[in-house]
Amino acid sequence: MELLLAIHEHKSITSAAQQLGFTQPAASRALRDMEQLLRVHLFERDRTKGMSLTVAGELVLTRARALLADYRLMTMELDAYRAGTGGHLRLGIIPFVPGPLIENLITELIGEKHRMSVSLTEGSTTQLLEDLRMQKLDAVIGRCSTTPIPAGLTQEKLFRQEACLVAHLQNPLIRKERIRLADLEGFVWLLPPQGTPSRMAINEAFAAAKLPLPVATVEAGSSKIIHLAISGNNRMLGIVPSDVGHDIQRLGGVRRLPFPVSLSMPPVGLVWSTRHRDTPVVRNLRSNVRELVRKRRSVQ
Repeated sequence: MELLLAIHEHKSITSAAQQLGFTQPAASRALRDMEQLLRVHLFERDRTKGMSLTVAGELVLTRARALLADYRLMTMELDAYRAGTGGHLRLGIIPFVPGPLIENLITELIGEKHRMSVSLTEGSTTQLLEDLRMQKLDAVIGRCSTTPIPAGLTQEKLFRQEACLVAHLQNPLIRKERIRLADLEGFVWLLPPQGTPSRMAINEAFAAAKLPLPVATVEAGSSKIIHLAISGNNRMLGIVPSDVGHDIQRLGGVRRLPFPVSLSMPPVGLVWSTRHRDTPVVRNLRSNVRELVRKRRSVQ
């Protein structure tokens, strides 16, 4: 299976053999044995384009990725068992998840009860779901989709977030007792990237008020970048989830302000591979996230 993936990556059986430490004849024999066993041709051979997958090869490659992911997951779980730890979690997170939730989640997972190790990857929901589908992640905390998610994944809603404004401490809006949507005209905008669920929710709020859609001078989803940009420009405004706005305000130089109208960001959810729902790392993640979200609601 690893040979199949390597040939597809390099489009060359010689390069694949070198990567895996095989001789070229041994790799050719292994591929031939596999094709004879499955009774299909897996690759088309072309002198200029190299080796490319046949339709049957595409089907086998998809299964090979899943089988190798299961094998590696089993190996990690056995290593964790022998070491007396709770396994390794590869977690994808969107930037607009409140800091305290992530902080508490990591503390719980690596603590004495679970003794896990964690790799964190930050990115957009679309990017992270693709990594999850390709078995590069075990789970994702991202925006819930209103359209069907990729087959083989399970999605669970966790919580909703209301939007707020983030402004420089010298921004004139800070002195206003009540901010209206019309007051936001003329400012420089920092917004989530175009096409993201958060940006679409913002556009819908302005369209519903019959106001021109805000045009982003800067697009960013990182709290650090948002803080750096707005703290250096007293005419810049950002729109972020209110709890994330609180995190950014704590960095200094900016103020979180109420958004003029009710603006709900798309809900945040937990997504995992349906096939791996009962593995220890995913099971521990689900139970701890649910408990932390429950405590978050009770405090609010």
